[in-house]
Amino acid sequence: MAAPPPSYNSAPTAAPAYTATPGTLGGPDALPGYGDPNAPSSIFVPSQGIDSKLPNHFKINNQYVKAQVLPSELQAHLVLLGAFHRLREEVRTFKGKADIPMEPDERWAVFLQRAVYRFEQWVVRMIGGEGQEEVLGEGPKVLSPNEVPPLDVLMVWHTYMLNPRTYYEDCLRKLPGLLRVGSLPLMQLAGSIDSETLLAHPPSEGRVAAFTAYTGQPFECPLNTTSDETVPVYCPDCSQPNTVPWITYKGDGYAQRGFGCICDNCRFMFNRESLGARKFYEDMEKCIVNPEEFFLANTVVDYHDGTPADVQWSRVLTGTVLSLDEGTSPAPAQTLGKQIGWTMKAVEDYCRAGMLGEKKNKAWIATPRPLNIILSAYRQPGPFSLDLASAVIRQMNFVEKMVHLGFTEQGRWEEDHDTLTRCVVRYHHFLDLMTSTQGSFVVPTLDIDLAWHTHQLLCDSYRKVKEVIGIIPDHDDKVGQGALSDAYDKIAEAWKARFGVPYSICGCLPPNISSGSSGSSFSLFSKKGKSKSTLEKPLENPRPDLLSSSGEAADQTHPSDHSAVAIINPGEPNAAQEQVRRRELGKRAKELGKSVEKGKADRWGEIMQKRGVDHTPSFLCPVQYGVHQGDCTALSGNGLQTASAAGECCKGNGMNGLCGAQFDQKRGGPLESVKYAMMMRGDSNYMRDVGMAQGNAAWAITGPMASGS
Repeated sequence: MAAPPPSYNSAPTAAPAYTATPGTLGGPDALPGYGDPNAPSSIFVPSQGIDSKLPNHFKINNQYVKAQVLPSELQAHLVLLGAFHRLREEVRTFKGKADIPMEPDERWAVFLQRAVYRFEQWVVRMIGGEGQEEVLGEGPKVLSPNEVPPLDVLMVWHTYMLNPRTYYEDCLRKLPGLLRVGSLPLMQLAGSIDSETLLAHPPSEGRVAAFTAYTGQPFECPLNTTSDETVPVYCPDCSQPNTVPWITYKGDGYAQRGFGCICDNCRFMFNRESLGARKFYEDMEKCIVNPEEFFLANTVVDYHDGTPADVQWSRVLTGTVLSLDEGTSPAPAQTLGKQIGWTMKAVEDYCRAGMLGEKKNKAWIATPRPLNIILSAYRQPGPFSLDLASAVIRQMNFVEKMVHLGFTEQGRWEEDHDTLTRCVVRYHHFLDLMTSTQGSFVVPTLDIDLAWHTHQLLCDSYRKVKEVIGIIPDHDDKVGQGALSDAYDKIAEAWKARFGVPYSICGCLPPNISSGSSGSSFSLFSKKGKSKSTLEKPLENPRPDLLSSSGEAADQTHPSDHSAVAIINPGEPNAAQEQVRRRELGKRAKELGKSVEKGKADRWGEIMQKRGVDHTPSFLCPVQYGVHQGDCTALSGNGLQTASAAGECCKGNGMNGLCGAQFDQKRGGPLESVKYAMMMRGDSNYMRDVGMAQGNAAWAITGPMASGS
């Protein structure tokens, strides 16, 4: 049985006075009152006493702060995850008639494309899109019962929020309604799900009517899509609508990777790439007409600290990329497209001139990283700056792990209050460690990631974490395996040194085992050999609030790896990384086994050695997560097994879709991007016009900014 965390009946010494837990009515982060006419029809009721063992305060970065997220909120979140998982299985196992046969993953990918479209209609028409700021007014907004979206739309919204920097920027630029809603109303949304069956409660007639009237969509998204179901798509060249099927026998429907359409009006042939280019030109048109109000995507929120950058630098970066000056004449988006071109390569070449000046045509100079970050928002149509369908696919792998751990089972938390409490406690220690860990990433375990995800959904609270740790950590689930394996090793060492217990005992072996006997901070060995009788004694655990030795709890400490799709040909760099990692893990396992055999390993080492025998380590399998022309993962299901699957992602460009907190100073922000552009352009007049001194060109940002990654 898992060792329970200690009960905390008093705040730590010298902690500030504290009288209300998060969510308590009247507190600074209190949930809205639900006793008014606009109250939701049902609110999720967590297990009684589930928050009772949580400490009143945590020490993070030498500051005492109240709990940022509660076990009851994790419980509500898990209800949603269970419902998402059930929905996916219903789609994948559809047994009805289908005029176009699809594999389960293909059907799920098509379903997600439709879900993203439905989410767009819900956000823009029902909640409030770009240009509706005056109508929406100011102040927070509580979703009325009739505004609660269907489950598929909620699933996309949930995933969107787990990309906190992108979500915040998109809300600031184009989605004022979501900005007003603020945090995901977890208790309200979980209350719309039957926690026993994980099915959505039947919607009221008013809720169905409201959704249909605003979005033009049926309340329930069909589990299977047929060839006669269509979507209006506007031609990028002439702006006229075309009625396009979601799927076709040829694989060129709007929800399929081979999408292509000949405009009924002007006969222009377009695809997703040209629709993305049209989105870029629409933003470009707005930036020319009103440069003080409109900026390109990924120029508003700082890449490093996650907060809005100074408007001056958003304006200058946008103007630099677009080569704008006072004499630039406004032009409609379709005119800009005809002048520059309807491919993203044409857009990139045009923008290189702004960032690189006369060096734009030098092939040996890679497209600067800041420009790649900006253009990544225009690789797909719609108001969103990331491919949400692919993001859902990645997140569903995390959901699968929660299901595998039994976290979504009926009644799971009625008696067990310790596990979710430990998740929350470990997460706060994770935040504390983030402030002192050297490197670009910190990699969470599954239990920490659950609390982290939940905190990100409470985005109003999550953004306030900058006041404590100095940044709003971005949540990156498509980071390369090499970077993550190194980062995981570093945080495992730092955790053990700081808190006195291993970071994980799932079976993934810690680093520097060989140095343990010589006083390593991550020692799993005693300095003297142990007798068998010593090894048989019960484990003395100094921090049961941070780690349990039970097998069930050990699985929860596995690194969080929500991979997307394994690729057939991982490419030489990834294959080489995998070989190096396997050799290193093999060496660690061999050394640990010898130490256990000789009685030199401590009890944690013995536990890890036993669990590592049949354990599959993380950071070994390269996966497809996206390519320059769009992410084919979400357009073909699994990206490999169908006729439409052979894309760039199969040529060795894939990377791991694992989870990490991005706090890399090298990413910089709009100001750093402008500095780089000024240096590359070497245009002293332009530098003077934007208020930058000549000497700034020599700032040490060339290396990271010049990277085309």
